[in-house]
Amino acid sequence: MEGTQQVIDLGDKAEYTLGRLDEASRSYPDIDLNPYNAVEAGVSRRHAKITRVGDDRFYIMDLSSTNYTHVNGEKLEPFEPKVLDEGDDIHLGTMKLIFHQ
Repeated sequence: MEGTQQVIDLGDKAEYTLGRLDEASRSYPDIDLNPYNAVEAGVSRRHAKITRVGDDRFYIMDLSSTNYTHVNGEKLEPFEPKVLDEGDDIHLGTMKLIFHQ
């Protein structure tokens, strides 16, 4: 669905894995991106993790994904946390997400 936007609420947990649910490989991410054409976008089964610290600080970390995680055009090194700010562009493979607190 080109040009559509969906809101994915992170809720109150401290940590969320983003990826693709795949029962065959027993991959159960906290946020399943399959409904948003994750396979076609190159999203890994366990692609990235968003961590909340306190009430207003968020970090994203690439989980050694096949097609990388980028924040505002910067490729993240695997397992190196990056602070997220309001309006940051996140790419998981070619899937674009916009971070809002």
